[in-house]
Amino acid sequence: MARIKKTLRHTSGNSAPLTLAIVLVVIILSCAVFEYMRLMVIASGVRDAVQSAVIDVATENWDDAYNGLREGYSGGYTLSGTDWVVKLDSGDVYSRLESTLGVKNENSKYVKYTGSDVEYTLSSLSVSMQNAPLAPASTGGISQLSATGTVDVEVPLSFGWGHLPSLKITMKLKGGFTPKF
Repeated sequence: MARIKKTLRHTSGNSAPLTLAIVLVVIILSCAVFEYMRLMVIASGVRDAVQSAVIDVATENWDDAYNGLREGYSGGYTLSGTDWVVKLDSGDVYSRLESTLGVKNENSKYVKYTGSDVEYTLSSLSVSMQNAPLAPASTGGISQLSATGTVDVEVPLSFGWGHLPSLKITMKLKGGFTPKF
């Protein structure tokens, strides 16, 4: 019995399991932090690219909004006979994203691959144009020609060995054309 107590009280080598546990915890936490940073970089890049495409759509409507008329009005109208007709185009944002981000159309979703692995998926993109009123009664607070859009982004996690669900974000974007006075 005394020999067992002496063996249990012997302290040489006791720090090895604790050191191993601390190292493993640090590695797992750093993996989680790096995965979070990877997700934020991907989300930021996708947001910037889609925002740029939405702004491009708004500026493409420039020729309809500023076709030699008074620059104070930013609505997308054209004169057809004696009436003003709304003339706006929502553009093809997906084709811009195909060239900018390198996504590929697969089953109504746009997928970005890194090698053979899916990096992220874009879906449910919608862009709508908001037209300014034609010749508003008051010039204060005039709304301008703008484009708003939403897109669903899904990023599979590389941390968690497939046991954690993918990150799913619905991004809301807005872009517009502001004239230089």
